[in-house]
Amino acid sequence: MTTIPNLRQLFAATLLIGTAGIASAQDDGLYPAPSAPDASFLRVYAPDRAVVQVDGTRTEAGTDASGLTPYIEIGPGPVAISVGDKSYEITAEANRHYSVLPDAEAGTAALLDDAVARAAGQADLIFYNLSDIPAVDLYVPEVDTVALPAVAAQGNAGVALRAPLTLSFEARDGDTALAAVPPVELLRGTGLTVVLSGKDGEYRAMAETNSYDR
Repeated sequence: MTTIPNLRQLFAATLLIGTAGIASAQDDGLYPAPSAPDASFLRVYAPDRAVVQVDGTRTEAGTDASGLTPYIEIGPGPVAISVGDKSYEITAEANRHYSVLPDAEAGTAALLDDAVARAAGQADLIFYNLSDIPAVDLYVPEVDTVALPAVAAQGNAGVALRAPLTLSFEARDGDTALAAVPPVELLRGTGLTVVLSGKDGEYRAMAETNSYDR
C-alpha cells in the first residue's frame, strides 16, 4: 500500500481530470479492446436488478449492489435500451463511456458521460451522486483530501489516479460524512465506481470495479 506522504504527493501532482475519450489500451487491465475503432461502452443503473437489454444484449446489475450493469460495447448513433418492461432510446457518440439513469415514472433516461481516461499506469475513479443532496464531495480520509468536489445530484465526476494504491472514501456534505466505503485497491488499467444513493438522511455508498460484458 502506498504510504500517506506519497499519497499526498500523488494527489498534489497526479490527480488528473478524467476525459470521456478512449486512450491507449492497458497492459494487464480490465479494459477490453473495442471491436471497432469508433466503439463506445454503455452501462445502465438498475438497482432493483431488473433485466436490462442494450441493443438486444441482455445484462443485469451485479451482486455488489452498486446497481450498475457491466459496460456493453455499442456503436455511435441510436441505442435501444430496455429495463424490465420499460423502453428508452439514447444517441451515442463514438469513443465514449456512458451510464444511463432510467426514470420509469417519467419515461425518460439520463445519459451521463463517464470520465474514463484509460491512461497507462493509472486507475480511473468515477463518483455518482444519486442522492437528494444537491452537491456531494468524495473525500479520501488517508490524505485528508477531496478527490472530487461538489458533484451534483444525479450527476457524476471522475479522475485518473496513478496506480496501484489502496484508498477508502467518504461521501460528504460539507463536513458531514453521509456514507463511507472501506479500503479498496485501485489497480493499473482498471476503473472503480463509487455510488452514493439514498434520501431523507438515509444514505449508503458502494464501490465496484468497472466490468465489461465481453
